[in-house]
Amino acid sequence: MVNEWDDNEPLGEEDPYTEIEALIDSNHPHLQEILADYADHPSWDVRVYAAMRLAELFQDVRAVPGLAEALESTDRHAQRSAAGLLWEIGDADTHGLLDTLYYAIGSTRDAVADALDRIGWQPDGIDIAVSYFIAARRWRDCLAMGKVAVPGLIHALHDPDGNVRRAAAWLLGKSGDPRAVPGLIELLEDTGGGMFGIGERVCDIAAEALERIGTPEALAAVEHWSRIDGSG
Repeated sequence: MVNEWDDNEPLGEEDPYTEIEALIDSNHPHLQEILADYADHPSWDVRVYAAMRLAELFQDVRAVPGLAEALESTDRHAQRSAAGLLWEIGDADTHGLLDTLYYAIGSTRDAVADALDRIGWQPDGIDIAVSYFIAARRWRDCLAMGKVAVPGLIHALHDPDGNVRRAAAWLLGKSGDPRAVPGLIELLEDTGGGMFGIGERVCDIAAEALERIGTPEALAAVEHWSRIDGSG
């Protein structure tokens, strides 16, 4: 690996583990960033090792995917260490942990969510819990929370992932909460999904949700949308 933090000179001829420990021993001024680079290493062993050290020394959320991988190993010591470090990061930087989960892609997000479930990590406070359930795509848990989940779900209507927008719109319709009406009306212009997408279009789910909520504003918006869309 090349040390991009020091005139692009090689770190040395040692193996990655020796290099990492040498950097730690020397208290390298860019140690945290270098460990974060190693935590994205192609080798599973190096990636996990660097993630462990990054978490131990800095409680850095960039270590979370590597810690999630360590939990899947057959090494009981690695599993216990990863579990403890995930707890520490969750306590030290809860919002950072949720952001890591929220923006992780595909299987990485699933691995992180599964890891947090396995260690029994629980968010502290209702707002954090809602954010966690949305980030982990745990829609049943959002539904079980009832009205307290509404503000977080309204925010999720603007998620870049159409699947999240659909799920949030559906749940808001189930809630029957009129606070969701303005956001759902905006989604009537969202044609994501359908045909070559997955499932119904976002706008179709939003219209159904508005009909469920049933306020005059909601029903008028759906009637207007139906005429324009040709679905009425």
